[in-house]
Amino acid sequence: MSRMSEGSSDRSLERLNEVKAFIEANKRNNDKTDDHADAERSLTKLNELVFEDAFEITGHGRFNHLVLLTCGLIMLNVSMESVGMSYVITAAECELKLTSEHKGLVNAAAFIGIISTSFLWGYLGDRFGRRAVMLPAMVASAGFSIASAFSTHVWMLMILRFFTGCLVSASSATVYAYLGEMHTSSRRAAAIAWGSAFISFSFMILPGLAWVIIPGTWSFSLFGFNMVPWRVFIWCWCAPGLVAASALLWLPESPRYLLSSSGPDKALPILAKMYAYNHATSEGNYPVERIVTGTIESSKTGGFVGAVRNIALLFRPPLLRCVCISHTLMFAVFMLSSGLYVWVPDILNSMLRSTSEESVTICHIIHDKFDRARNLSLAAPDQACHTEVSVRVFPISMGMGAVFAVTYLAIGVFIGRIGRKTLYSSIMVVCGAATIGAAFVPQGGAATALLILALCSGCAASILAAIAVDVFPTCLRAMAMCVMYMVGRAGAAVGANLLGSTLDLHCQLAFTVFGAFTAGSTLLIIFWPKPEEIREEMEQKGLTY
Repeated sequence: MSRMSEGSSDRSLERLNEVKAFIEANKRNNDKTDDHADAERSLTKLNELVFEDAFEITGHGRFNHLVLLTCGLIMLNVSMESVGMSYVITAAECELKLTSEHKGLVNAAAFIGIISTSFLWGYLGDRFGRRAVMLPAMVASAGFSIASAFSTHVWMLMILRFFTGCLVSASSATVYAYLGEMHTSSRRAAAIAWGSAFISFSFMILPGLAWVIIPGTWSFSLFGFNMVPWRVFIWCWCAPGLVAASALLWLPESPRYLLSSSGPDKALPILAKMYAYNHATSEGNYPVERIVTGTIESSKTGGFVGAVRNIALLFRPPLLRCVCISHTLMFAVFMLSSGLYVWVPDILNSMLRSTSEESVTICHIIHDKFDRARNLSLAAPDQACHTEVSVRVFPISMGMGAVFAVTYLAIGVFIGRIGRKTLYSSIMVVCGAATIGAAFVPQGGAATALLILALCSGCAASILAAIAVDVFPTCLRAMAMCVMYMVGRAGAAVGANLLGSTLDLHCQLAFTVFGAFTAGSTLLIIFWPKPEEIREEMEQKGLTY
């Protein structure tokens, strides 16, 4: 028995060395077509490999870059659909008769839509595929978003933004599963971090578009409807999602998902396509003829009952601890970053339009604005509404986006060196402290800088996704990520509405609670288990990664 084990071990080691030799040959001969072909022919003995080795052979190149770009555009689209209304509510304040409570509900509507359907999309993503779910939902979400530009009443706008959020939810978390599964384990965290950097671009593109469009005084008639700048602005942010949907028409389904749901014969052609595109050759030159695998779970087997049985694993040890920790942390991330961000343009507009010559805090400015609006309403209830957006809001917002972009890029560079948990905890503690400081600093410039630093907490979501994605099996990954982001969006909705109802009267208390909760939540990361132990235990139950 011992001799058999030693022989098996020797064969595994020999095969591993062959795979490494093949990959090295590809690297050395990447720019030499003839030598590259010789390397392929000489290594045809690698006709039978386990999935991970077969995946390694596909290499890393143009195909992975296209996947990264497409997923980045999807994340950009989700971010723009989620927070774009923050630039609309001030411009539409008079036309739609928006109060502070209305603004909070409009900002939260897309988040509520994402929350209410995340579980459904997670189930569909694990049952029918990541690409199969994202593609049609992205096209439909663009349709509802464009329709919301024709809203004539605040409730009509809320309902259409809610349905937009329901459809955006399909890709808001599924994209992380798709992006992670399209990369090897060693590159997965960096790929998610680089892809998430596109989220920061939304914080530059949105204010840039708003700067160009919203201050305009023009209008035109379309189908008898008067189109003003803020309505056209909504149309513009739909473009990245439509471009990403076009790219998904060419990109294949995740090979890891196909391995899990349909077996190795379905995954092999996708690996061949990845290999061909990365090495500028034909799919027939892919040297792996067969993928060897052990027990394969199928997310389709057993239909809905089987899916529910698999989902139940999320709420039992050993995954239960991972779910509780990651979901609570994501709630904290979104409550501060997205919940606060949707109010920042309005807060900055109040600060920039303040006539006070004294050094006062942002909370004092907000309270004074509330008192003036209430007194004016009582003194002249029938007076025509007038609102004006300070154009200085937009370059400041673009500067915020640039800070976010640098933060995301820094995460992509340092995540492998510093460590995911350490980097995540450091960012959240600093951002929590900045949130508290922003409410008490009397200088406008310093308060603005602290607000921007506080909003960098959103960058930590990509680190948390990279931490969490490793512990969930393939058949549960989309569901787990969707539920985690559902809880995160719930945090955004809670944050947006809490600030909407407390900024006018309890501003400093609201900022203090947000900052303390954000910084304090990082203590949970101490209890995060080792991924290797979780994977080993789940693989013993027949689940694959």
